[in-house]
Amino acid sequence: MKKKITGVLLASSMILAMPAAAGCGNSSAGSAAESTVSDSVPDGSAAAGVSGSSGTADSTSAISAEETQYPLTITDDLGNTVTIEEEPERVLSLSPANTETLFALGAGERIVGRTDYCNYPEEAADVPSIGTYTSPNTELIISMTPDVIFASDFIDEAIRSQVENAGASVIVFSANNIESVEQDILTAGQVLNLNEKAREITAGMEAEMDGLQEILSANTEEKSAFIDLGDYYSAGEGSLLGNMLENIGVRNVAADTGETWPQLSLEKIIESNPDVYISLYSTPENLKAVSGLSELDCIRNDRIIYYDGLSPEADMIQRAGPRLAEGTRLLAEQIYPELFS
Repeated sequence: MKKKITGVLLASSMILAMPAAAGCGNSSAGSAAESTVSDSVPDGSAAAGVSGSSGTADSTSAISAEETQYPLTITDDLGNTVTIEEEPERVLSLSPANTETLFALGAGERIVGRTDYCNYPEEAADVPSIGTYTSPNTELIISMTPDVIFASDFIDEAIRSQVENAGASVIVFSANNIESVEQDILTAGQVLNLNEKAREITAGMEAEMDGLQEILSANTEEKSAFIDLGDYYSAGEGSLLGNMLENIGVRNVAADTGETWPQLSLEKIIESNPDVYISLYSTPENLKAVSGLSELDCIRNDRIIYYDGLSPEADMIQRAGPRLAEGTRLLAEQIYPELFS
């Protein structure tokens, strides 16, 4: 599924550069290709397990330790067992979400490389780029001599083998809900011996979500939404965005397809008649020009949430990193504005 989506969806803010759907084109979206698709199109993630030199321990007890004990063995989101012999001094990020996590942890000075699309925080621009995360410059990565590479599940196995043979440990993060995002942050903190900061970040995310749930508890009417990633591909059950809608009490019209990244027909979208249309590809003007779609109540009444593919808002709701709780609140505020007035 991951490889199929790579060829269909956008990336820094979701969708791939592809022909626009029936008048829904947005020429700016193509330039966003690849920037965050790895953060929002996972193969499915498992909670990362962690163990120290004394043997295997569950992730919660291991991460509660004040100091990381090396050698450290962790299991990443794809089930790969990775052993870190000593505290990493040089790290490299192969996804925008991982870059955000590393900077949030205070490990910015350890980052020796990042992708073209790692644009947050501003300090990331000072880190040399190794290209895109689907086609990074392997020779350049090896020349940077990273101790640990934090990758997404879009890393090519051949590239992974090359960098591992050169001495780097590769850890893949592929979170698809806020709980697994928090676990990945804790794991990164454990790997880098920045446990206290990792707990501080995740505690802040949980507090943000608790406050949001308290506000949403006053909701008396569930709304429905369709997420348009381009060409009517959407975020279904098991996706980061799909889980986000569930968390804020929104019925996802693509959830009943049984697919993580389904492509809905125009007829299906019209039939579902969503209360809100969330577009990360087509502008409201383009949506209103599509025959049939333009007759939807949400389109006619401007209940359209549009995030330009290169906008900070698009990044916040798609990247599986420290700002995800803020992105969740942002989406909730726009879908249920009456609860936040």
